[in-house]
Amino acid sequence: MAAHDLRTAPIRRLYLTFLIPTVIATVSNSLYCLADIYFISVGAGMMGLAAVNIVMPMYTLYSAIGLLFGVGASTIISIERGGNHPKGADEAFTLCMGSMIVSGIILTIGSLLFLEPLAYALGASEELLPYVLEYLMPIVSGTLAFILMYACGILLRSDHAPKLAMISMLIGNISNIFLDYFFVVVLGWGLRGAAIATAFAPLITLVIASLHFFGQPQLHLCKVHHICVLFRRMIINGAGSGILELTSGLIIFLFNAVILAVADATFLAAYAIVANIAYVLKGLFAAFGQAAQPIMSFNHGAQETKRIQEVFQFSMLVTIAAALLLYAGFLFFPRALAAIFANEDMRVTALAAHGITLYFLSMPFTAWITILMYYFQSVEYGRLSTVLAVAKGVLFVVFWLAVLFFLLQETGIWLTIPFAEASACILGWFLYRRLQRRGKHEG
Repeated sequence: MAAHDLRTAPIRRLYLTFLIPTVIATVSNSLYCLADIYFISVGAGMMGLAAVNIVMPMYTLYSAIGLLFGVGASTIISIERGGNHPKGADEAFTLCMGSMIVSGIILTIGSLLFLEPLAYALGASEELLPYVLEYLMPIVSGTLAFILMYACGILLRSDHAPKLAMISMLIGNISNIFLDYFFVVVLGWGLRGAAIATAFAPLITLVIASLHFFGQPQLHLCKVHHICVLFRRMIINGAGSGILELTSGLIIFLFNAVILAVADATFLAAYAIVANIAYVLKGLFAAFGQAAQPIMSFNHGAQETKRIQEVFQFSMLVTIAAALLLYAGFLFFPRALAAIFANEDMRVTALAAHGITLYFLSMPFTAWITILMYYFQSVEYGRLSTVLAVAKGVLFVVFWLAVLFFLLQETGIWLTIPFAEASACILGWFLYRRLQRRGKHEG
């Protein structure tokens, strides 16, 4: 895809060109996440599901780092190209890669040296500790690969290669499903086998994605000037996505702690099913935003304000429509969805089905706020995106969890996220209108 297309092609066709391969890649990622849940329930049962839910914040940490640098750099890359400054794009790409490699190495060494304290810090009880350690060891060994994988699709799309981003994720995720079956079912490795399969997936994705740089990429490694200035710009642009991802892990950690304090492992297993589905959906909505981001950023650099608004409005409409359709399916078939992952445990199925109908009332709000945050980042108002991420991922969640649990007990746990996301939408609308008024005043 030529840069010329980003400036002149019809918005709807252009957005769908980015969106379709991005969603396919995300759906494949969803399938492997859900396959993990299924194979773990078969190979390790309820305790395995509970252990995976304890470890899930590690995935969000890896993806938070990948998104922090990937989205931050991709925004700069697209803006610099829109302004016809290819050297600035190369410098952002180079700094992004170096930052991720250093971060990954440090995090890997630290995690392996303090594996058991890390397991306790994640919330493992004495009963769950052996299961958590069994799953955690292979996962932290693949830290660098996970970080690079979460950023590679974003960077490929910023280099006008959305189809390769899709293919690399698709092959890696499908490979993981087959490896899950082989390690867990054929070899009988149980929880450890599922973790090893998951750790292999990003390596396969990265090998396929690297083929792009043996062709004719527009992005190249180069010497970086003014490292501190560029690094600060990258962090500000990517902080919203990174914090949003990180807070999803903090939410799981917080909910795990509350559930273990007031309920039992059965409720935790039910929440693990809902949380994993929510993790998949969060990635899906992010895909809608990531498809719009390079188009909005490029046109921001080219000072094409009208096209930015067209992309923003169309992507918002498509994302909310998708959220409503998905929730309709959840509302009509919650028990069937829960039963897929509950390994014939009727109590877990019933609890998870009840949770699905309540928890996912949040979906239209999540869709709206996700696109808005990507809009803020794409036009380099990253601080507004960061404010929203902290508010919706920490402040509103803690507030509504305390209020709703006090009023409704366990039902309040399921309703916390819908109330938090709705509150974030109100704040987001206020920030957006304020930004629009400022733009008109400055204009």
